[in-house]
Amino acid sequence: MSLPQRIVLFLGAVFILALICSAVKKRRIQIEDSLFWVFFAALLVVIGAFPQIAYFFSHLLGFISPSNFVFAAVIAVLLVREFRNSSKISVLRYRLDQLAEEVALDKNEDGRGRDHDQ
Repeated sequence: MSLPQRIVLFLGAVFILALICSAVKKRRIQIEDSLFWVFFAALLVVIGAFPQIAYFFSHLLGFISPSNFVFAAVIAVLLVREFRNSSKISVLRYRLDQLAEEVALDKNEDGRGRDHDQ
């Protein structure tokens, strides 16, 4: 992996860390979710500092270039993370629909009770 690629990888990781810190500080992201991004950025820093890791895995998995391996690994991790987030969102939407139905039924029952009492 060339020096410019390592520098871009390192600067990208530092940028991710800065975004994470800013989001946590402004309470736009929970600390539990930020841990994933901190570890992800730290891994990028480690790979940028020690490119032998990328060389080893790229050779082991048959990639022509270590930078291709790093790119594929980053894309794979982000796709898995996106799938996980999509699954969470689906569950939350389902729960929200159930809650909205329960609230609507409760309001409907309360409304009937008042009409019959008058």
